[in-house]
Amino acid sequence: MTVDFVALDWETANGARGSACAVGVVEVRGGVVADTWSSLMQPPERFSSFDAGNTAVHGLCAADVADSPRVDEVWPEVESRLRSRTVIAHNARFDLGVIQDATWGCGVACPRLRYGCTLLLARRHYELPSHTLDVVAEAAGVALDRHHDALSDALAAAEVLLRIIDDVGAASVDEAFEIHGLSLGWSSGADAEPCRVVGRSRWERIEPGAVRPPDETLF
Repeated sequence: MTVDFVALDWETANGARGSACAVGVVEVRGGVVADTWSSLMQPPERFSSFDAGNTAVHGLCAADVADSPRVDEVWPEVESRLRSRTVIAHNARFDLGVIQDATWGCGVACPRLRYGCTLLLARRHYELPSHTLDVVAEAAGVALDRHHDALSDALAAAEVLLRIIDDVGAASVDEAFEIHGLSLGWSSGADAEPCRVVGRSRWERIEPGAVRPPDETLF
């Protein structure tokens, strides 16, 4: 068995899960990082506003992606790197949700992907006060130079998984998860109902009937 997978990270423009504005993909073949790729993008039009809270996290605003392609233009390249591969992400439920809702938002088909979550794996492997990617990376001895940069986070997630595989002497991604009492899963694919909004968006803090600012995109 061999250690092959792709690590994935998305950044989003606002509280809508489909508001993808950056992506990073890292390909691991035979236990070694073999390729990296990233892109900025304009979110789907219905999710296009940038929230100040998101910008404070990743540093991206509308001006940064103004000359970038839209999600539907970037998606074929992303999909070609993910299909028929095991997809790894730190908090994979979120990153796969971005795929589900962003593809819905721009009207392209959503693939069903085999995936594993390094957040769940790290909770079993490391006894830490927090299991955010930066804390886990430090515990694993993995460099994370630019936290919340999509490619930097994807690379850190890949390296964390490789460290855990090495720690437990696993011969594959599947075995590393099985040793920790976990298994890889499958994303919902095209038939699932899009969530579109996750967490506490600013609209959840506005009383019903309140007038929303005219420059905001409704979800």
